Amino acid sequence: MVDVHDDAKGGGYRRLEILTGPGRRRKWSDDDKARIVAETLESGAVVAEVARR
Repeated sequence: MVDVHDDAKGGGYRRLEILTGPGRRRKWSDDDKARIVAETLESGAVVAEVARR
């Protein structure tokens, strides 16, 4: 984690997390991918909400 002091935005601190390398990527099975896509196609579904979950 890196703390960055930003005087331009109120003088507070904010955190910035930097992820590096391919090790942090999720590996989704084909069944999981199909389920997620099907969920986004349901009536009233909001893609951003499905993505957040």
